[in-house]
Formats: sequence, structure tokens, C-alpha cells
Amino acid sequence: MIETSPLPLARFRIVEVNDANVPLCLRLATSLAAKIVADLGADVLKIEPPEGDPVRRAPPLLPQGGSALFQFLNTSKRFLTLDLASESGRATLAGLVEDADAVLFEEPASVASMLRAGKAAPIEIAAFPVEMDAARRPVSELTIQALGGLMHMIGEPARQPLKLGGHQASYPAGLTAFTGLMSALAARDAGRHALSVRVSLAEVMQWVNWKAASGAAASGVSPGREGKNSEFQVLPCRDGYVAVVYTLTQWPATRALVGNPRLDDPKFSTRAGRRQNIAELYAALAPWFADKTREEIQKTAQARGVPFGPIFSPAELLRTEQYVARGFLADTRHPTEGTLRLPQLPVQWNGRSFAPRSAPELSMPPPSRITATPPHLNGEGKERPLAGIRVLDFGLLTAGANTSAMLADLGADVIKIESGAYLDPFRVVGKIDNDDGWWNRSPQFRFTNRNKRGLALNLKDPEGQRVIRELAAKCDVVVENFRRGVLDRAGLGYKDLSAINPRLVFAAISSQGDTGPERMNVSFGSTLDATSGIASLTGYEGEGPRISGMDVNYPDQIVSLFATGIVIAAVTEARRTGKGAFLDFSQREVASFTLGEEILAASADPAHLLAPRGNGEPGVAQQDAYRCADGKWLAVTLEEADSSMEAFCAGKDRDTTLGVLLGKGIAAAPCLDGNDLLRDARLQGVTLVRDENGGLVKGLPYRLDGKGLAIERPAPDLGQHTDEVLRELLGYDEARLKQLNDSGVTSTTPTIGEV
Repeated sequence: MIETSPLPLARFRIVEVNDANVPLCLRLATSLAAKIVADLGADVLKIEPPEGDPVRRAPPLLPQGGSALFQFLNTSKRFLTLDLASESGRATLAGLVEDADAVLFEEPASVASMLRAGKAAPIEIAAFPVEMDAARRPVSELTIQALGGLMHMIGEPARQPLKLGGHQASYPAGLTAFTGLMSALAARDAGRHALSVRVSLAEVMQWVNWKAASGAAASGVSPGREGKNSEFQVLPCRDGYVAVVYTLTQWPATRALVGNPRLDDPKFSTRAGRRQNIAELYAALAPWFADKTREEIQKTAQARGVPFGPIFSPAELLRTEQYVARGFLADTRHPTEGTLRLPQLPVQWNGRSFAPRSAPELSMPPPSRITATPPHLNGEGKERPLAGIRVLDFGLLTAGANTSAMLADLGADVIKIESGAYLDPFRVVGKIDNDDGWWNRSPQFRFTNRNKRGLALNLKDPEGQRVIRELAAKCDVVVENFRRGVLDRAGLGYKDLSAINPRLVFAAISSQGDTGPERMNVSFGSTLDATSGIASLTGYEGEGPRISGMDVNYPDQIVSLFATGIVIAAVTEARRTGKGAFLDFSQREVASFTLGEEILAASADPAHLLAPRGNGEPGVAQQDAYRCADGKWLAVTLEEADSSMEAFCAGKDRDTTLGVLLGKGIAAAPCLDGNDLLRDARLQGVTLVRDENGGLVKGLPYRLDGKGLAIERPAPDLGQHTDEVLRELLGYDEARLKQLNDSGVTSTTPTIGEV
């Protein structure tokens, strides 16, 4: 049944302050965060300079000349123009902020110090960590992707590093700012210490690209762009391109699907063998793809459980069957363009979507508020925002485990559920040795499961299921990213657990979502690069599309930045109303959401066709990565084209070239790798920290009250806290614990032969 109750954030008032003089990449992040809370019902007042937000004139442009980018980023808001250079403009702003719950702004804004000092929780967007002392340093999305190490991961090893297509530096920061804002509102709503939030694009980018640092820390060698040496590549087919994606266990099905006898050669039976013979492998794969359509390939592959990904353009997403069935795309009216289509928020809340209201023209001062502002609570307690919240965590790998880890970072008691028969796959794919206890030493698992307690239960056993039901009665949140139906078949889905605990917030994260004809499709992060549209905009100009690859799997990373904020919003509502929620997240929709302006532009103009454009961007005179004399790469964005830039960079080492360019006010940054990120303490900030065992782990991708949050416990060993949790929460005695262990319901080691 679709909800008709008030929107979940209708109680809150947010002020968004736009300064015309700050870099575009920061304004996009601020506007995206404000758009999300506005679509969720918050009363968002956008403050623009007298001449309007410059994004109103930014590409892509609609047929009648308006900005699709502005239309996408500013739905559901109210608008007010103020001259913040004047005393009266600043006074008016101060009064508006005084009555708000939070204010969003950029670090270089002229009124930043005033906004930090007000009663509204300050949510500020910056380019760099505070340690870099670089508030006025020129910046662009390209240089942020370079500084965060992401460009080092994409492209051919001997060619320029590539950026991901779309605004994939600004929008992850916007998603992060939304989650940080929800943390601040949750603390305020609970009467706790009021929080300030600081989000820097460089720190968010490093957090998204955590596998580079993790790989470098584990082996001393940073992963990097593999291009045609990668096991995941893109092949042409009859009507476009398809991403060739499969896991270790899916290789036999992939080989059988393609049916080329050459693939039966023993040298292809292992990952190492396939990588050593990669050119021959793809020569054997390519003919099978060449004479088939994307639809034929996808249907045939999915029938065998193989996650190949057809590459769709933003225009093609408008008619994608899965998106149409889920109602992901909404109609909005534009005064000159007529009806346009754009993505809704990539979540369904108790079956409810959040249709964006169109962005208005510049307006006069807003009418009086129609929703009441909750009182500002001045609690002196400095507990973390989610202290007292308990989470039952079925999250695996990145998407689910990262979401629950951020909830743990914010103070929730997160209980990670595994079993000896089914470990979190990161324990296996990240194992660094074969010695006893190897399952507890994976760096990938350590990165994504800090601050949790570990409980191992056999969920196929009725007694294990009984324990979960008892725990659910004591918990506030469930996070899971199993394949659809797994928990339902065990009697542990939302319907079953909410009957036990009506206030339960159940976050279901999946590749396609919980409904629609493709809900059961098998996907990997790089599959979603393809099907979301991001791959269609990524690649060298004039060549085919590219995916982010197995060492990034970009859609897996960004979903948790959004999902965590939505979970906090639902928990805040459940605290107030006593009613829980079923939250249905599609990773693919989250990735497509970051192309919202391109989808909107395609809905207005069917001729709005896009292709990879290298490192260039519409509206930017010149930008690319240039090789310096020492062989290192430098990302440069120029406001005016300069044909001599390639030769200039080639004549000096990278550090010297960087210093010269920054001295001239040109946005430039080194294309860093994982080892670079580990060496530069300024960039690590709060996103790479050490646990009590000295292990490197991820922190929050933003700062609360100017600092990160401590890692209070390292990632758990398998079943490390089983007895502790069952004694504490369920009152089990030693006899009951021994019975569960003796019968194999609980365990601390993998089940022989089943890992």
C-alpha cells in the first residue's frame, strides 16, 4: 500500500546559500544535498545572488535555452535572491538562518563565518581537507578525481588516466552532505549536542576509492588502470556495447554460455591464468558478442546467472523496462519546455516514491512557513547521533556493509550476522594467507566492518532463525543486501520481522530494487556501471565506453553514501511516531541518479545523444591529464584553451609543473595512486584511520564538529561476540549457548568444504 502520510522531513527547515564566486563543483554538491531533503519534504529555501545561481546557465542546455542541470538540482525548493555583499542582505539571511534547523553552504562563501556561528546546524562543503589549508586553491571535478586517486584507476596503463563521466566528484559529495545533514538533524531531534558537518570533495573521493589505499596497504603495490589487461572489459555487440563481468565462481557458467572450445583450455581455468592470457581470452570471447543484441546477451547471460551488463545511454534509460516498471522516472512541468522526465530519489519508502516538484523561476521573498519549526534543543550530552540505536546487519561486501558501518561510526550498536557456511565474501576474496584464522585477516573486510560486533548463526537452521527473530524484537534497524527473496524464504524478511517489531526500519539494498521485471538479475558493481548509463559517458574521446572495473566498482561505493542518510531519516521518524519503514534501494538507480541532468535533457531533446568525451566537459575550455617529465600525470583544467599545455607539462617534473600552475591560478592536481594516498597525511584526514590493532580502516567521509570519529572497535572476528550479544540482549545462559554451539547453529570457524 502506498503511503499518503506527510513527507518524512516535513518538520524541518533548511537554508541553502549559493555564492556566485565559489567553484562550480562545490555548488553542485550543495545543491544536490539540498535537493534530496527538499524532495523528502523539508522546507528548503535557496538563497541566490541577484543575478541568479550561475548553474542556471550551465550545460547541458534544454532546447529553449534553460539549464537541465539547474532543473535537476533544484526541485522542490523555494527561492529568494539576496545581495550578500550588502549589510541588509546579510541581516536578512541571518534572520532566515536563525529560524532554520540547518544551513548548507560552501567553505569559500563570503558569509561562511556568520553561518558557522548561527543556531542552525552548519553543513559546509569544501574542496579539500582542512589540513591542506587550500580554501582558495583553484579546483575542478577533474582535479578532485585525480587527487582522490580515482583517475589512476580508469583507462589504459600507458595512456591518460580517465575521469568517470558525469559529475562523479560533486555528486558523491552531495550524497555525503545529505547523510551528514541527517546525522546533525538526528542529534538535534534527540536533544543531543548540536553538530556541525564538514564535507570535502577530496576526502569523499578518497573514501569512494578506498580499494586503492587498501590494496597498496596490503601488498605495497597500488592497483591501477588495467584497460585491455583487465578481466572485466567492454566488447562491441550488434547494437552497442556490453560489459563482460563475472565473479570467480561464475567463470564456468561464462565459459559454457559462450561455448567456444578454446575457453576449455586449462590455462583459462584460474584467474591468474586468464589474466596472463588476457588477449587470447578476449579474442575467444569477442565473436559470441559481435552478432547478438544487448537484449539477447543480457537475457541469455542472466538465465545462467552471469552478470554481463548492456551499456545504456541516458536517453535509453528513459524507456528501460525496469525503470518504467518501478516508476523511477517522474514527469515534471517546465514553463517553456513542457513536460520533462527526470529521476526520482533512488529509494522507495513503504512503496512510496518522492516525486520532485519543478524548480521555479527566481522569486520574490517566500511566503510564511506552513510547517512548524521544532524547538531547538540545547542538550549538553555529546553522545554520537545514533547512540541507543541497534542495527541487525546482514550487509555483505561493500553496499550493505558500508551502510551499516557508517551507522556504527555514528554510535549505533551494529551486530553483524554471518555464518560459518556463508562468510562475508570479503573475508574470502581479501584473504592474504592460508594459515589458520585466515578468515579474520582480510583487509577488505577490516575496512568495511569497523565498529561492529560479530555474531555467527546458521540462518538455514530453525534455531538460528529463532535467534534472529528474538534479536529483531530488540533492534531498530535491519540492513541487508542479499539476493531478493533470501531472507523471505527463511522467514526473516520485512513482513516477518516487522510483525514482531512494528518500529523496525528495514533497509533492503539490491542491484535492481525489490520490484520490477529485473529484480532477480545478478549484478556486480561493474555491471551497474554499464546499465546505469555512467559507462556510456566514460572513455577516450572517439572510442568505446569504459567501466570503472573490479578495483573500483563505483556504484557499489556510492549507494551507501545515500542509503545511510535515508536510514537515519527513517530512524528519526520511527523515534517520533513508533512506526518503522521498508526502504527499497536500487544500486542501479542511485548510479543513474547521478546522471539526472543528462536524463532530463534527453527527455526534452531526443537528439541529445552522448558518447565518451575523454576528460573534457561541456562548458570547460580545456582539461585533460598531461604526462610530465618524470613520467607522472597531472590533471589540469583551463578556463581558456592553451595548445602549449602538453609541451609545458612534458618539460618539467610533476611537482614543479604543479607549483607553477597553481601559482598562476590554474586548477591542477597530481593523479595520485594508492601509495600516494597512504603517504600524504593531509589527504588521509578522517577517511583512512587506524584501529586499536594498528590496521588501516575507513572512517566517515565527513567530519562532525571538525573531526572524524574514533574507531572504537576493530572489525570482528567470525562470531567473536556471539556469546556476548546473546547473553546481553536475550539473556541466554551458558547451557543454551553451549547447545547452540554444539548443534552448529553458532560457530567461529568456516564450515569445512563450504567456503
